[in-house]
Amino acid sequence: MRITQEQLQRLRHRHRGYRITLATEVLLLLLLPLAQAQPWLLSALLVLLAVVLIVFVSRYSPLQNTRPLIFALGGLAIGLEIVWHVALKQDPALGRMLTVPHVFVWLLFLFVGVFRKVKTLVREPYVTVAVVLGAASGYLLIGLAGGLLLTALWAVQPAAFNLASLPHGLAGSSIDLSMSPALIAASFTMLTTVGTNVLNTSNVAGQVVTIVITVLGQLYVAILIALILGRFHRRHT
Repeated sequence: MRITQEQLQRLRHRHRGYRITLATEVLLLLLLPLAQAQPWLLSALLVLLAVVLIVFVSRYSPLQNTRPLIFALGGLAIGLEIVWHVALKQDPALGRMLTVPHVFVWLLFLFVGVFRKVKTLVREPYVTVAVVLGAASGYLLIGLAGGLLLTALWAVQPAAFNLASLPHGLAGSSIDLSMSPALIAASFTMLTTVGTNVLNTSNVAGQVVTIVITVLGQLYVAILIALILGRFHRRHT
């Protein structure tokens, strides 16, 4: 397959975006303990991640039809993140009201981002180190989305959580900025099938969320393996 100079340039920019996205996600994970003490840090990192996805990846994606959607969702997610952060500080009641729509927009943004990531990876002409890093960044996006899903569950049904397993000083408290880092960390333990006791095993909603996060992670890996093996098979036939 012949690639034009313009396509090659976009390809290089996109592959650089894969690396930057993965680095941003790893940084976010490593700073979760610090974000628990400095809640503004998680919001700043999420905004940074959204900017990276829009500027360095979606901007150079070959998927034209859904580009306006990812741009709009990203801008809305960033705006709501700032408003939610300020509201929880200035007017906690308003902040709690904004929690569900705020999380819903972020979930849409991340899931559309993962969907576009898979479709873009399918269209990559070569499987390079950058493409593998891009696939890894998509996997981590699922974990982040799972953390936001747990945040939404905490907002609407706190009984789904085992309060004794929550970080000291947060158990039994209403939803606030310092809860999100713990829930994101719990999401990654579900994603990697390690398991966590943050959720009550007797609560159906909590079990459904656990199943969704775990299955999505395994399904993502299975799809990528099938794509890579399929491409390898076509190249050698």
